[in-house]
Order: sequence, then C-alpha cells, then structure tokens
Amino acid sequence: MPSHRAGYRTVGSNIERRQHVRVVHSSKSRLPAAQVWLYGLPALALTAVGIPLLLYLVPFYTEEKGLHPEVVGGILFAVRLADAIFDPTFGAISDRVRTRWGRRRPWLLVGTVLLVVAIWHAFLPPAEVSWVYFLVWMTILYASWTMVIVPYVAWGAELTGDFDERTRIAGIRELFLLVGTVLAAGVPTILQTFGLSGKAATMETIGLFVIVVLPLTLVLVFWKVPEPTMLAASHHHGWRASFDAIRKNGPFLRLISAFLLNATAQAMVATLFFFYVKFVLQAPAMGPVLLLIYFVAGIVAVPLWMWLAERFGKHRTWAFSMLSSALIFLITPFLGPGDVWIFFVISILTGMSLGCDQILASSMQADVVDIDSIRSGQQRAGLYFAIWNMVTKMAGGIAAGVTLPLLGYFGFKPAEGYDNPPAAITTLVVLFAVLPPVLRLLSVRIIWNYPITRERHARLRAMLERKLARQAALADQE
Repeated sequence: MPSHRAGYRTVGSNIERRQHVRVVHSSKSRLPAAQVWLYGLPALALTAVGIPLLLYLVPFYTEEKGLHPEVVGGILFAVRLADAIFDPTFGAISDRVRTRWGRRRPWLLVGTVLLVVAIWHAFLPPAEVSWVYFLVWMTILYASWTMVIVPYVAWGAELTGDFDERTRIAGIRELFLLVGTVLAAGVPTILQTFGLSGKAATMETIGLFVIVVLPLTLVLVFWKVPEPTMLAASHHHGWRASFDAIRKNGPFLRLISAFLLNATAQAMVATLFFFYVKFVLQAPAMGPVLLLIYFVAGIVAVPLWMWLAERFGKHRTWAFSMLSSALIFLITPFLGPGDVWIFFVISILTGMSLGCDQILASSMQADVVDIDSIRSGQQRAGLYFAIWNMVTKMAGGIAAGVTLPLLGYFGFKPAEGYDNPPAAITTLVVLFAVLPPVLRLLSVRIIWNYPITRERHARLRAMLERKLARQAALADQE
C-alpha cells in the first residue's frame, strides 16, 4: 500500500516539517468514569441493528415469512447501495448544523424516533409480508440507524483528543455493544425457559427491548454527558473539496480498506451462522449456545485487548487479533456432523477477537480525523464516521447480497425436511469457513504497517491544538 503511506507523509510529515513541531505526548486528561460509562449505555440497544439483525432477520424472513433468500439478499444489498449516497451526505450535514443544543443531540433525537418506528415494523411484522414491505422498512431502518449511530460515535470521538483515552471510550462503548449482543444471542434460550420458542418470539423480544431501552439511555446521555463546543469554521469546503480531502487522507484509506475486508468477513459468518450449524454440523439445537459463548468470549477479552493496545500499539494489536482469528477459523472447513464440540472451542477462541475488531478500529478512526482537521481547519468527525457507517452496512450488504444468491443458485433451501444437494452444502462451507479467513488475512496485510503510532499522533495532536487555539483567539477578537 505505498500510495497510502505517501498520502500520509503529505498530510502529516510535511506539515510537521513546515511548522517545526517537536515530539510531545498528549496529556493524560482522563474523563470522569461516570461520563464514559453513561456515554456507552445506548450501545446496549443499538447493537440490535448490528450482528443480531444479520443473525435473526435472514432466517426469520426466509423461513417463517416465506421470502426467497435471493430476494432478501438482493434487497439488503440494494439498501446498502443507497446508503452510499445517504450516509456521507448526512454526515456532512450533521457536521455543519449547529444549534443551541449542540451538533449531535438534535440528530440523535430525530433518528431515535424514526428508528423506534422502523424497529417496530421490521421486528414485529404482520403475519404476511411482501418483498415491498421488507424493502420499505429495511430502507427506513438503516437510514434512521445512520441518523443515530453517526452523531453518537462522532460525539464519542470528540470527547477527547488523547490517543489512549479514545481507546478507553471506544472500549467501553463496544463492551456495551457486546453485552447487548450477548443478550440478543441469549433471547432464544431465555424464552425457552418460559415455554416460548420460535424466530417470531425472538424478533419481538429484541425489538421491544430496543424500543424501551434506547430512548431511556439516550435521555441519560443528553443529561449527563457534555457535548464539546466546536468553533464555527470561518468557511466550509464544498462537497467536492471535502471528499477530495478524504480521498487524499492516506491513513484513512488504509484503515477503511482493512475494516471493510474484516467487516465483510464478520458479516458473512453472521449471515450464515445458523445455516452452517444446522446443515453442516447438523446440530441446530446448539446454535444459540454456540452463539452465546462466542459473544461472551468477546466480552471477557475486552480488557486484554485494551491493555495490549496501550502496550504494543493499536494497529499491531488489531492485526494480531485478526491473524490469530483467521488461522483458528481455517479449521472450520474440515468439520462435519458430530464435530460440534470442536466448533465450540473455535467459537471461544475466535470470539475473543470480536471486541478487538470494533474497539481498536473505531479508536483509530478518531485519530485519522485529526489529520483532516489540521488540513481543513474544520471538525468533520460526522462525515468520517458516516463513511465508516456506510462501509459497515456495505459489508453486511455484500455478505447478504453475495452469499444468499450463490446458495440459491446451487440449490440451497433452508426449509425443514428439504434435502440440500452436495453442491449447496459445499458452497455453504466455502462461503462460511473459507472466504472469511482469507478476507481477514488480506486485512492484516493492509493494516500491518499503518503509519499513525502513538508518537506520531502526539505530534499531530499538538499541531491541531495550536491551530484551534489560534482560531479561538481570532474568534475572541471578533
């Protein structure tokens, strides 16, 4: 990836030479623990539109609502393509609009209302639905999700400029995401203890949880977590100039490329997880248990990854996590009926990497926004995280839009009692167990020599703080 490194030198090193900046470390200005934990709370509910949605939504609409897998996959892919326009546009708007309540709060409020309505219709649909119903509510759901997640994550990135403190904030937020995911994964088991079962009951329970918990936790955030005051830019770049600046941000391009590959691998595994357990391992009853242990392992490992990142650096820790996960998962193609306990161990070991994927990538994303701020003089975290969100959804769209039609092409049907042909099962194994590790290994290759270390970020942050101080002084004079 030489072009990315060259792009970074233009953005970072040349600026350093021009301004004669010496190496300094950012001060360890830790935020109050209560603020950080309260900020992370909404992630407990927001997780429902992440991995659990891929896990439960596809089987629910294909097996219980009768939509063809090719149709579901095609719609999810099309909705993600539409996000390629909506997400960056919304991110740029959210950066520019300033109100008496801040830049992020108003969008969170409006987005939450729309998301709650969309969750109600998508997770608690009527008895019979058409592909049009699925298309409409998936479109509204993902658009409103953008209106919530982009300002929410951008708010977290703006709470501090410290290299390691950003990892702490992202770590606590992702910890709540994982806890929410574990709760979602455990819903089928919990329902069984009350004599309830079925995909419809699972979807209804998760949907009602989000509808109740998300507004309540956001009220606490609005009340107790301050939104940093941002200086109004003296001018705003046009759309073309803004995206051209992003295109020239070498570290961002490298980071987003690695993230896309890794997120696509995650989404492919999530989309096909229950199909693999049911039709390859032939242990459908173990699906919820395997899923639960996978996410629990991710939660337990979060403190370990945060400690390793502070000791060895963010990008090398993330690369090691992806590498180990990929190599372990390459055992999976050789499993078959009766090997469920081997897959149980694999789920624990690969699950440990889950938290690392989200924590460190998100923290690194906040760091590359500083490069743009130095060059542009603007605070465009919303635009950057909107592109990040777009890529996240694009990964899910690619996973569903590629895997499900391919399975359908080779004759795969998830219906009970249907004898899938050998070609369909082989395709399922390749898409679930072979391609994801390959994508992770490619991601490791891209991120291994990532240029923003703790020392280099300290230099960049010092430049940015001086620039902001000059802007504040000019604003006071006016």
